[in-house]
Amino acid sequence: MLTAALTRPDIDLVAVEHGLGSPDGLFLQLAELANVADLVITTGGLSVGEEDHIKPALLAMAGEIVFSGVSIKPGKPVSFGCVRGAAWLGLPGNPLAAFVTWQLFGTALVRRLTGDAGQGAKRRHVVTAMTISRKAGRCELRPAIHTGLDGLGRELVAFEAETHSAHVRSLPNADGLIFLPPDCDFLPAGALVEFQPFRQT
Repeated sequence: MLTAALTRPDIDLVAVEHGLGSPDGLFLQLAELANVADLVITTGGLSVGEEDHIKPALLAMAGEIVFSGVSIKPGKPVSFGCVRGAAWLGLPGNPLAAFVTWQLFGTALVRRLTGDAGQGAKRRHVVTAMTISRKAGRCELRPAIHTGLDGLGRELVAFEAETHSAHVRSLPNADGLIFLPPDCDFLPAGALVEFQPFRQT
């Protein structure tokens, strides 16, 4: 998925590798990649305690972690930093979480690194085609698909009833992501929500 997203004219994809299992091996692998790339992207290994593998390796090579963890669902572990002159973007390991955080952070980072002055795909408001019940607390992003227009000519979107960071079955048909406010646990059908398309139209 990420290889496909990075296969574009303004990017030279220099390596795609599986992370090594030992701390020393991971350290050497990340150090080598940071020496040849402007951006190093990792997926997974961003947990806490013994399951946090990436950040200790970066700190061991005098890297800087700018932020680690964002209050979104899915994708809370997403992290960003710098190491040996390269930018580092740490994406979660679950596929939907990795995709969502790539769309939010990765595409903006690539625009910055490539000198693209554009703002990318602009958010707009759409109308929900069904009710939403959820646990409040984090901004939630759900893949959504256009289903037509309502009686007032507003864009309608449909989506799955729940978000699971490992489930990607909704992505092939999705047109973009809807943003559900962190303080809201219920939205009726016909509610206005923010929508970020996957591509600029």
